Amino acid sequence: MGRARASCLCGKRETPLPSRRIAQSNAASGRPKLRAALVCAAAFAAIALTGCVSQRSFPMRRSDWRVIPVSYAGPTAMSTRLWLRNAHRNLSKLLPSSARRALLTEDLSTGAGEPIDVDAHFGTDSKRRRSIFYNPMGLLHSAQALKDGAGDDAAWPGFCDVQIPIEDGFEISARLGVSEIDGRPEMADCIVVVPGLLGDNSLTRTRDLCRALRRAGLHTLAIEPRGYGKTLARHPEVSSTFGLLETRDLIAVADWLQRKPFVRSTGLIGFCWGANEALLTVWENGRDRDDPDVMPPLRQRAAPSSLPPRFSAGVMAFSPVLRFEEIVEQLEHRQSLLIDPVLARMGDGIKRLMIARGYSDPTRSLKSLFEREARRSKLYYPGFIEAGLRHLRFLPFRGKPVGDKLESARVPVLIVYAASDPLGAAQDLADLCCRLSNQNVAALILPGGGHNGFAAYSRSYFYSLILNFFDPNRGAAAQPLPHAVASDVSALGR
Repeated sequence: MGRARASCLCGKRETPLPSRRIAQSNAASGRPKLRAALVCAAAFAAIALTGCVSQRSFPMRRSDWRVIPVSYAGPTAMSTRLWLRNAHRNLSKLLPSSARRALLTEDLSTGAGEPIDVDAHFGTDSKRRRSIFYNPMGLLHSAQALKDGAGDDAAWPGFCDVQIPIEDGFEISARLGVSEIDGRPEMADCIVVVPGLLGDNSLTRTRDLCRALRRAGLHTLAIEPRGYGKTLARHPEVSSTFGLLETRDLIAVADWLQRKPFVRSTGLIGFCWGANEALLTVWENGRDRDDPDVMPPLRQRAAPSSLPPRFSAGVMAFSPVLRFEEIVEQLEHRQSLLIDPVLARMGDGIKRLMIARGYSDPTRSLKSLFEREARRSKLYYPGFIEAGLRHLRFLPFRGKPVGDKLESARVPVLIVYAASDPLGAAQDLADLCCRLSNQNVAALILPGGGHNGFAAYSRSYFYSLILNFFDPNRGAAAQPLPHAVASDVSALGR
Protein backbone atom coordinates (compact mmCIF):
# COMPACT_ATOMS: atom_id res chain seq x y z
CA MET A 1 0.00 0.00 0.00
CA GLY A 2 1.34 3.39 -0.89
CA ARG A 3 1.90 5.84 1.88
CA ALA A 4 -1.13 7.98 1.17
CA ARG A 5 -3.06 5.97 -1.36
CA ALA A 6 -5.19 2.87 -1.37
CA SER A 7 -3.42 0.58 -3.78
CA CYS A 8 -4.19 -2.98 -4.77
CA LEU A 9 -0.56 -3.62 -5.69
CA CYS A 10 -1.66 -5.31 -8.89
CA GLY A 11 0.19 -3.02 -11.21
CA LYS A 12 -2.65 -0.48 -11.15
CA ARG A 13 -3.55 2.09 -8.57
CA GLU A 14 -7.12 1.92 -7.38
CA THR A 15 -8.92 5.01 -6.20
CA PRO A 16 -9.74 4.81 -2.47
CA LEU A 17 -13.39 3.99 -1.87
CA PRO A 18 -14.87 7.35 -0.82
CA SER A 19 -17.57 5.98 1.47
CA ARG A 20 -18.01 9.26 3.36
CA ARG A 21 -18.38 11.33 0.17
CA ILE A 22 -20.77 8.74 -1.27
CA ALA A 23 -22.96 9.01 1.82
CA GLN A 24 -22.91 12.82 1.65
CA SER A 25 -23.74 13.05 -2.05
CA ASN A 26 -26.54 10.51 -1.79
CA ALA A 27 -28.13 12.15 1.22
CA ALA A 28 -30.05 14.51 -1.04
CA SER A 29 -31.35 11.75 -3.31
CA GLY A 30 -34.47 9.70 -2.81
CA ARG A 31 -32.63 6.40 -2.56
CA PRO A 32 -29.35 7.06 -0.71
CA LYS A 33 -28.93 3.64 0.87
CA LEU A 34 -29.57 1.75 -2.35
CA ARG A 35 -27.28 3.95 -4.44
CA ALA A 36 -24.48 3.88 -1.84
CA ALA A 37 -24.73 0.11 -1.60
CA LEU A 38 -24.62 -0.33 -5.37
CA VAL A 39 -21.64 1.98 -5.79
CA CYS A 40 -19.65 0.32 -2.98
CA ALA A 41 -20.57 -3.17 -4.16
CA ALA A 42 -19.51 -2.31 -7.71
CA ALA A 43 -16.22 -0.85 -6.49
CA PHE A 44 -15.51 -3.86 -4.30
CA ALA A 45 -16.39 -6.20 -7.15
CA ALA A 46 -14.00 -4.31 -9.42
CA ILE A 47 -11.23 -4.80 -6.89
CA ALA A 48 -12.12 -8.48 -6.57
CA LEU A 49 -11.88 -8.97 -10.32
CA THR A 50 -8.28 -7.73 -10.25
CA GLY A 51 -7.40 -10.58 -7.88
CA CYS A 52 -6.60 -8.22 -4.99
CA VAL A 53 -9.15 -9.65 -2.54
CA SER A 54 -6.93 -12.65 -1.85
CA GLN A 55 -3.63 -13.48 -0.18
CA ARG A 56 -0.83 -11.28 -1.50
CA SER A 57 2.88 -10.93 -0.95
CA PHE A 58 4.41 -7.79 0.60
CA PRO A 59 8.14 -8.52 0.85
CA MET A 60 10.31 -5.96 2.59
CA ARG A 61 12.12 -3.60 0.24
CA ARG A 62 15.40 -1.84 0.98
CA SER A 63 13.56 1.45 1.58
CA ASP A 64 11.06 -0.12 4.01
CA TRP A 65 13.43 -0.42 6.96
CA ARG A 66 13.85 2.84 8.88
CA VAL A 67 16.12 2.69 11.91
CA ILE A 68 14.96 4.82 14.83
CA PRO A 69 17.50 6.89 16.77
CA VAL A 70 18.43 5.79 20.27
CA SER A 71 17.15 8.68 22.32
CA TYR A 72 17.31 7.23 25.81
CA ALA A 73 20.43 6.60 27.88
CA GLY A 74 19.12 6.36 31.44
CA PRO A 75 20.52 4.11 34.14
CA THR A 76 17.90 1.40 33.55
CA ALA A 77 16.16 -0.03 30.51
CA MET A 78 13.13 1.95 29.37
CA SER A 79 9.65 0.48 29.72
CA THR A 80 7.93 -0.97 26.67
CA ARG A 81 5.45 1.91 26.76
CA LEU A 82 8.20 4.50 26.70
CA TRP A 83 9.95 2.59 23.90
CA LEU A 84 6.75 2.58 21.83
CA ARG A 85 6.27 6.31 22.33
CA ASN A 86 9.74 7.00 20.99
CA ALA A 87 9.46 4.49 18.13
CA HIS A 88 6.06 5.71 16.94
CA ARG A 89 7.17 9.34 17.07
CA ASN A 90 9.97 8.46 14.65
CA LEU A 91 7.97 6.10 12.41
CA SER A 92 4.52 7.70 12.26
CA LYS A 93 5.42 9.66 9.13
CA LEU A 94 5.57 6.32 7.28
CA LEU A 95 1.83 5.75 7.77
CA PRO A 96 -0.70 6.74 5.11
CA SER A 97 -2.12 10.19 5.74
CA SER A 98 -5.16 10.12 8.00
CA ALA A 99 -7.30 12.63 9.82
CA ARG A 100 -7.16 10.34 12.86
CA ARG A 101 -3.95 9.75 14.75
CA ALA A 102 -2.88 6.37 16.09
CA LEU A 103 -3.51 5.62 19.76
CA LEU A 104 -0.78 4.51 22.17
CA THR A 105 -1.18 2.80 25.53
CA GLU A 106 -1.57 5.99 27.55
CA ASP A 107 -4.29 7.21 25.15
CA LEU A 108 -6.56 4.22 25.76
CA SER A 109 -7.87 5.12 29.20
CA THR A 110 -9.40 8.21 30.75
CA GLY A 111 -8.00 9.95 33.77
CA ALA A 112 -10.53 8.01 35.84
CA GLY A 113 -9.16 4.67 34.64
CA GLU A 114 -12.02 3.93 32.26
CA PRO A 115 -11.48 2.95 28.60
CA ILE A 116 -11.90 5.65 26.00
CA ASP A 117 -14.44 5.37 23.20
CA VAL A 118 -12.25 4.12 20.34
CA ASP A 119 -15.00 4.51 17.74
CA ALA A 120 -15.45 8.15 18.73
CA HIS A 121 -11.73 8.82 18.27
CA PHE A 122 -11.44 7.19 14.85
CA GLY A 123 -14.91 8.14 13.59
CA THR A 124 -15.79 4.47 13.07
CA ASP A 125 -18.73 2.23 13.83
CA SER A 126 -17.53 -1.15 15.11
CA LYS A 127 -20.98 -2.65 14.64
CA ARG A 128 -20.57 -2.26 10.88
CA ARG A 129 -16.88 -3.18 10.65
CA ARG A 130 -17.59 -6.37 8.65
CA SER A 131 -19.67 -4.69 5.97
CA ILE A 132 -18.06 -4.28 2.55
CA PHE A 133 -20.18 -1.15 2.15
CA TYR A 134 -18.81 0.46 5.32
CA ASN A 135 -15.28 -0.92 5.80
CA PRO A 136 -14.02 -1.88 2.32
CA MET A 137 -10.35 -1.06 2.94
CA GLY A 138 -10.26 -2.91 6.25
CA LEU A 139 -11.70 -5.96 4.51
CA LEU A 140 -9.30 -5.58 1.60
CA HIS A 141 -6.23 -5.37 3.85
CA SER A 142 -7.49 -8.37 5.83
CA ALA A 143 -8.13 -10.46 2.72
CA GLN A 144 -4.64 -9.77 1.41
CA ALA A 145 -3.17 -11.22 4.62
CA LEU A 146 -5.33 -14.37 4.78
CA LYS A 147 -4.93 -17.70 3.07
CA ASP A 148 -7.96 -18.93 1.16
CA GLY A 149 -7.71 -22.70 0.72
CA ALA A 150 -4.43 -24.49 0.05
CA GLY A 151 -1.39 -22.26 -0.13
CA ASP A 152 2.06 -22.50 -1.64
CA ASP A 153 4.18 -24.75 0.55
CA ALA A 154 7.35 -24.51 -1.55
CA ALA A 155 10.70 -24.33 0.22
CA TRP A 156 12.06 -20.89 1.14
CA PRO A 157 15.62 -20.20 -0.04
CA GLY A 158 17.96 -20.00 2.94
CA PHE A 159 15.58 -21.88 5.25
CA CYS A 160 15.49 -25.53 6.29
CA ASP A 161 12.66 -27.66 7.63
CA VAL A 162 13.23 -28.86 11.20
CA GLN A 163 11.41 -30.98 13.76
CA ILE A 164 11.41 -29.73 17.36
CA PRO A 165 10.89 -32.39 20.05
CA ILE A 166 8.22 -31.50 22.59
CA GLU A 167 7.25 -34.60 24.58
CA ASP A 168 6.37 -38.30 24.24
CA GLY A 169 7.55 -38.55 20.64
CA PHE A 170 5.58 -35.47 19.58
CA GLU A 171 7.47 -32.95 17.44
CA ILE A 172 6.51 -29.58 16.00
CA SER A 173 7.33 -28.88 12.38
CA ALA A 174 9.00 -25.56 11.62
CA ARG A 175 11.20 -23.65 9.18
CA LEU A 176 14.46 -22.25 10.48
CA GLY A 177 16.34 -19.41 8.84
CA VAL A 178 19.81 -18.79 10.22
CA SER A 179 21.47 -15.41 9.69
CA GLU A 180 25.03 -15.95 8.48
CA ILE A 181 28.22 -13.98 7.95
CA ASP A 182 30.69 -15.45 5.47
CA GLY A 183 28.72 -18.68 5.45
CA ARG A 184 28.81 -19.15 9.23
CA PRO A 185 25.96 -18.59 11.72
CA GLU A 186 26.31 -15.32 13.58
CA MET A 187 25.47 -14.88 17.24
CA ALA A 188 21.99 -13.30 17.16
CA ASP A 189 18.49 -13.48 18.62
CA CYS A 190 15.99 -15.90 17.08
CA ILE A 191 12.41 -14.70 16.51
CA VAL A 192 9.67 -17.33 16.53
CA VAL A 193 6.66 -16.63 14.28
CA VAL A 194 3.25 -18.18 15.04
CA PRO A 195 0.41 -18.13 12.45
CA GLY A 196 -3.23 -17.44 13.23
CA LEU A 197 -6.21 -19.77 13.43
CA LEU A 198 -6.27 -22.07 10.37
CA GLY A 199 -2.77 -20.87 9.40
CA ASP A 200 0.44 -22.71 8.52
CA ASN A 201 3.72 -21.98 6.76
CA SER A 202 2.08 -21.62 3.37
CA LEU A 203 1.06 -18.09 4.40
CA THR A 204 2.93 -15.52 2.32
CA ARG A 205 2.79 -13.14 5.30
CA THR A 206 4.87 -15.59 7.35
CA ARG A 207 7.36 -16.14 4.54
CA ASP A 208 7.78 -12.42 3.83
CA LEU A 209 8.27 -11.59 7.51
CA CYS A 210 10.77 -14.38 8.14
CA ARG A 211 12.83 -13.29 5.16
CA ALA A 212 12.83 -9.71 6.46
CA LEU A 213 13.93 -10.80 9.94
CA ARG A 214 16.77 -12.90 8.54
CA ARG A 215 17.80 -10.08 6.22
CA ALA A 216 18.05 -7.82 9.27
CA GLY A 217 20.55 -10.15 10.92
CA LEU A 218 18.13 -12.12 13.09
CA HIS A 219 17.54 -15.85 13.08
CA THR A 220 13.91 -16.80 12.58
CA LEU A 221 11.77 -19.87 13.17
CA ALA A 222 8.28 -20.23 11.65
CA ILE A 223 6.37 -22.94 13.52
CA GLU A 224 3.25 -24.90 12.62
CA PRO A 225 1.46 -25.51 15.94
CA ARG A 226 -0.15 -28.79 16.93
CA GLY A 227 -3.07 -29.55 14.65
CA TYR A 228 -1.78 -27.51 11.66
CA GLY A 229 0.35 -27.95 8.55
CA LYS A 230 3.13 -30.51 8.60
CA THR A 231 2.71 -30.95 12.35
CA LEU A 232 -0.82 -32.25 11.70
CA ALA A 233 0.40 -34.40 8.80
CA ARG A 234 3.09 -36.02 10.98
CA HIS A 235 0.98 -36.26 14.14
CA PRO A 236 -2.72 -36.58 13.22
CA GLU A 237 -3.33 -38.12 16.63
CA VAL A 238 -2.41 -34.85 18.41
CA SER A 239 -5.23 -32.34 18.66
CA SER A 240 -5.14 -28.58 18.91
CA THR A 241 -5.89 -27.19 22.37
CA PHE A 242 -6.05 -23.55 21.19
CA GLY A 243 -3.47 -22.37 23.72
CA LEU A 244 -3.84 -24.72 26.70
CA LEU A 245 -0.83 -26.82 25.68
CA GLU A 246 0.48 -24.61 22.87
CA THR A 247 1.99 -22.27 25.47
CA ARG A 248 4.04 -25.19 26.83
CA ASP A 249 5.03 -26.03 23.28
CA LEU A 250 6.29 -22.49 22.71
CA ILE A 251 8.31 -22.55 25.94
CA ALA A 252 9.83 -25.87 24.81
CA VAL A 253 10.63 -24.26 21.43
CA ALA A 254 12.39 -21.37 23.19
CA ASP A 255 14.42 -23.80 25.28
CA TRP A 256 15.35 -25.80 22.15
CA LEU A 257 16.56 -22.65 20.45
CA GLN A 258 18.54 -21.49 23.47
CA ARG A 259 20.59 -24.68 23.26
CA LYS A 260 21.83 -23.61 19.83
CA PRO A 261 25.31 -22.09 20.15
CA PHE A 262 24.43 -19.25 17.76
CA VAL A 263 21.19 -18.15 19.50
CA ARG A 264 21.62 -15.31 21.99
CA SER A 265 17.99 -15.02 23.11
CA THR A 266 14.53 -15.55 21.66
CA GLY A 267 11.59 -13.35 20.66
CA LEU A 268 8.03 -14.14 19.62
CA ILE A 269 5.56 -12.78 17.04
CA GLY A 270 1.96 -14.01 16.82
CA PHE A 271 -0.91 -13.15 14.50
CA CYS A 272 -4.64 -13.49 15.22
CA TRP A 273 -5.05 -16.62 17.38
CA GLY A 274 -1.28 -17.01 17.30
CA ALA A 275 -1.19 -13.59 18.99
CA ASN A 276 -3.53 -14.95 21.68
CA GLU A 277 -1.18 -17.89 22.19
CA ALA A 278 1.81 -15.54 22.37
CA LEU A 279 0.10 -13.51 25.11
CA LEU A 280 -0.92 -16.67 26.94
CA THR A 281 2.71 -17.82 26.82
CA VAL A 282 3.80 -14.57 28.46
CA TRP A 283 1.26 -15.22 31.21
CA GLU A 284 2.21 -18.88 31.55
CA ASN A 285 5.87 -17.96 31.88
CA GLY A 286 5.21 -15.55 34.76
CA ARG A 287 2.02 -16.63 36.52
CA ASP A 288 1.59 -17.97 40.05
CA ARG A 289 1.06 -21.69 40.42
CA ASP A 290 -2.31 -21.15 42.10
CA ASP A 291 -3.65 -18.66 39.53
CA PRO A 292 -7.44 -19.25 39.48
CA ASP A 293 -7.59 -18.78 35.69
CA VAL A 294 -5.56 -21.97 35.17
CA MET A 295 -7.52 -25.15 34.56
CA PRO A 296 -6.87 -27.83 37.24
CA PRO A 297 -4.73 -30.29 35.21
CA LEU A 298 -2.28 -27.49 34.41
CA ARG A 299 -2.26 -25.68 37.74
CA GLN A 300 0.93 -27.17 39.12
CA ARG A 301 2.88 -27.09 35.88
CA ALA A 302 4.01 -23.46 35.78
CA ALA A 303 7.72 -22.77 35.42
CA PRO A 304 9.17 -21.36 38.68
CA SER A 305 9.31 -17.58 38.55
CA SER A 306 12.97 -17.76 39.59
CA LEU A 307 13.85 -19.11 36.13
CA PRO A 308 14.87 -16.59 33.45
CA PRO A 309 11.83 -15.68 31.34
CA ARG A 310 11.59 -17.09 27.84
CA PHE A 311 11.32 -14.80 24.83
CA SER A 312 13.32 -12.13 26.62
CA ALA A 313 13.94 -10.35 23.29
CA GLY A 314 10.25 -9.38 23.38
CA VAL A 315 6.81 -10.46 22.22
CA MET A 316 4.66 -8.83 19.52
CA ALA A 317 0.96 -9.71 19.20
CA PHE A 318 -0.79 -8.54 16.01
CA SER A 319 -4.61 -8.53 15.92
CA PRO A 320 -5.30 -10.84 18.89
CA VAL A 321 -8.91 -11.96 19.22
CA LEU A 322 -9.51 -10.63 22.72
CA ARG A 323 -13.23 -11.43 22.87
CA PHE A 324 -13.09 -14.72 21.00
CA GLU A 325 -16.18 -16.10 22.77
CA GLU A 326 -18.33 -13.57 20.92
CA ILE A 327 -17.04 -14.96 17.62
CA VAL A 328 -17.67 -18.52 18.81
CA GLU A 329 -21.32 -17.58 19.38
CA GLN A 330 -21.64 -15.77 16.05
CA LEU A 331 -20.28 -18.73 14.11
CA GLU A 332 -23.11 -20.90 15.42
CA HIS A 333 -25.16 -19.31 12.62
CA ARG A 334 -24.21 -19.56 8.97
CA GLN A 335 -23.00 -16.23 7.65
CA SER A 336 -23.61 -14.76 4.20
CA LEU A 337 -20.52 -13.90 2.14
CA LEU A 338 -22.15 -10.62 1.12
CA ILE A 339 -23.38 -9.61 4.59
CA ASP A 340 -20.45 -10.89 6.67
CA PRO A 341 -17.57 -12.01 4.43
CA VAL A 342 -15.14 -12.35 7.36
CA LEU A 343 -17.14 -14.90 9.33
CA ALA A 344 -18.31 -16.61 6.12
CA ARG A 345 -14.71 -17.26 5.04
CA MET A 346 -13.75 -18.23 8.58
CA GLY A 347 -16.58 -20.77 8.68
CA ASP A 348 -15.44 -22.23 5.37
CA GLY A 349 -11.91 -22.56 6.76
CA ILE A 350 -13.18 -24.33 9.88
CA LYS A 351 -15.06 -26.83 7.74
CA ARG A 352 -11.96 -27.49 5.61
CA LEU A 353 -9.94 -28.04 8.78
CA MET A 354 -12.49 -30.51 10.12
CA ILE A 355 -12.29 -32.39 6.84
CA ALA A 356 -8.47 -32.41 7.01
CA ARG A 357 -8.65 -33.83 10.53
CA GLY A 358 -11.04 -36.58 9.46
CA TYR A 359 -14.11 -35.52 11.42
CA SER A 360 -17.42 -36.89 10.21
CA ASP A 361 -20.19 -34.40 9.53
CA PRO A 362 -17.85 -31.36 9.32
CA THR A 363 -19.46 -28.02 10.16
CA ARG A 364 -18.58 -24.32 10.11
CA SER A 365 -18.96 -24.09 13.89
CA LEU A 366 -15.91 -22.99 15.88
CA LYS A 367 -17.61 -24.25 19.03
CA SER A 368 -17.96 -27.69 17.47
CA LEU A 369 -14.27 -27.65 16.51
CA PHE A 370 -13.32 -26.69 20.08
CA GLU A 371 -15.41 -29.51 21.51
CA ARG A 372 -14.24 -32.18 19.08
CA GLU A 373 -10.59 -31.31 19.57
CA ALA A 374 -11.07 -31.17 23.35
CA ARG A 375 -12.45 -34.69 23.49
CA ARG A 376 -9.33 -35.97 21.74
CA SER A 377 -7.01 -34.19 24.18
CA LYS A 378 -5.28 -36.05 27.00
CA LEU A 379 -6.39 -33.20 29.27
CA TYR A 380 -10.11 -33.86 28.79
CA TYR A 381 -12.39 -34.33 31.80
CA PRO A 382 -15.97 -33.34 32.69
CA GLY A 383 -16.08 -29.56 32.87
CA PHE A 384 -13.08 -29.23 30.54
CA ILE A 385 -14.77 -26.81 28.12
CA GLU A 386 -15.76 -24.20 30.69
CA ALA A 387 -12.43 -24.40 32.51
CA GLY A 388 -10.58 -24.21 29.20
CA LEU A 389 -12.48 -21.11 28.09
CA ARG A 390 -11.60 -19.34 31.34
CA HIS A 391 -7.96 -20.34 30.83
CA LEU A 392 -7.98 -18.73 27.37
CA ARG A 393 -10.05 -15.65 28.31
CA PHE A 394 -8.56 -12.12 28.43
CA LEU A 395 -11.71 -10.06 29.01
CA PRO A 396 -14.93 -10.71 30.95
CA PHE A 397 -17.66 -12.44 28.97
CA ARG A 398 -21.31 -12.52 30.04
CA GLY A 399 -20.35 -12.12 33.69
CA LYS A 400 -17.83 -14.98 33.61
CA PRO A 401 -14.62 -14.32 35.54
CA VAL A 402 -11.17 -13.53 34.25
CA GLY A 403 -7.95 -12.42 35.88
CA ASP A 404 -5.45 -9.79 34.74
CA LYS A 405 -3.21 -12.22 32.91
CA LEU A 406 -0.78 -9.68 31.43
CA GLU A 407 0.17 -8.28 34.83
CA SER A 408 2.43 -11.37 34.92
CA ALA A 409 4.46 -10.28 31.87
CA ARG A 410 8.21 -10.22 32.60
CA VAL A 411 9.34 -9.40 29.05
CA PRO A 412 8.51 -6.52 26.66
CA VAL A 413 5.09 -7.06 25.07
CA LEU A 414 3.58 -4.95 22.26
CA ILE A 415 -0.01 -5.50 21.11
CA VAL A 416 -0.91 -3.99 17.72
CA TYR A 417 -4.47 -3.52 16.52
CA ALA A 418 -6.27 -1.68 13.73
CA ALA A 419 -9.36 0.50 14.08
CA SER A 420 -10.51 -1.10 10.79
CA ASP A 421 -10.15 -4.70 12.06
CA PRO A 422 -13.30 -6.51 10.84
CA LEU A 423 -12.91 -9.54 13.12
CA GLY A 424 -12.37 -8.03 16.56
CA ALA A 425 -13.24 -4.54 17.77
CA ALA A 426 -10.35 -2.21 18.59
CA GLN A 427 -12.37 -1.16 21.64
CA ASP A 428 -11.42 -4.52 23.16
CA LEU A 429 -7.78 -3.44 23.39
CA ALA A 430 -8.76 -0.26 25.23
CA ASP A 431 -10.92 -2.34 27.58
CA LEU A 432 -7.92 -4.56 28.28
CA CYS A 433 -5.34 -1.83 28.74
CA CYS A 434 -7.35 0.46 30.98
CA ARG A 435 -7.10 -2.18 33.71
CA LEU A 436 -3.44 -3.02 33.11
CA SER A 437 -0.66 -1.32 35.08
CA ASN A 438 2.29 -3.46 33.92
CA GLN A 439 4.70 -1.13 32.10
CA ASN A 440 6.16 -4.13 30.25
CA VAL A 441 2.98 -4.24 28.15
CA ALA A 442 2.30 -1.57 25.51
CA ALA A 443 -0.52 -1.19 23.02
CA LEU A 444 -0.96 0.50 19.65
CA ILE A 445 -4.12 1.06 17.58
CA LEU A 446 -3.50 2.18 14.00
CA PRO A 447 -6.18 3.83 11.83
CA GLY A 448 -5.97 1.06 9.20
CA GLY A 449 -4.63 -2.41 8.58
CA GLY A 450 -7.71 -4.57 9.02
CA HIS A 451 -7.08 -7.96 10.58
CA ASN A 452 -3.35 -8.77 10.24
CA GLY A 453 -3.18 -6.66 7.07
CA PHE A 454 -0.59 -4.18 8.36
CA ALA A 455 1.90 -4.88 5.56
CA ALA A 456 -0.83 -4.08 3.03
CA TYR A 457 -1.75 -0.89 4.90
CA SER A 458 1.81 0.40 5.42
CA ARG A 459 4.60 -1.97 4.53
CA SER A 460 7.38 0.38 5.69
CA TYR A 461 5.79 1.08 9.09
CA PHE A 462 5.07 -2.63 9.64
CA TYR A 463 8.61 -3.82 8.99
CA SER A 464 10.26 -0.84 10.66
CA LEU A 465 8.23 -1.32 13.85
CA ILE A 466 9.10 -5.02 14.05
CA LEU A 467 12.79 -4.72 13.22
CA ASN A 468 13.31 -1.83 15.61
CA PHE A 469 11.39 -3.66 18.36
CA PHE A 470 13.81 -6.59 18.14
CA ASP A 471 16.95 -4.55 17.48
CA PRO A 472 19.47 -5.59 20.17
CA ASN A 473 20.64 -1.97 20.59
CA ARG A 474 17.43 0.00 19.92
CA GLY A 475 14.72 -2.50 20.78
CA ALA A 476 12.29 -2.69 23.67
CA ALA A 477 14.51 -5.23 25.43
CA ALA A 478 17.79 -3.40 24.78
CA GLN A 479 19.98 -2.51 27.72
CA PRO A 480 20.66 1.22 28.20
CA LEU A 481 23.67 2.59 26.39
CA PRO A 482 25.96 5.02 28.22
CA HIS A 483 26.47 7.15 25.12
CA ALA A 484 23.48 6.58 22.83
CA VAL A 485 24.10 7.71 19.27
CA ALA A 486 21.29 8.45 16.85
CA SER A 487 21.61 6.75 13.47
CA ASP A 488 19.52 6.73 10.35
CA VAL A 489 21.77 4.27 8.55
CA SER A 490 20.26 0.82 8.08
CA ALA A 491 22.37 -2.34 8.14
CA LEU A 492 20.15 -3.76 5.41
CA GLY A 493 22.00 -5.68 2.77
CA ARG A 494 25.21 -5.85 4.73
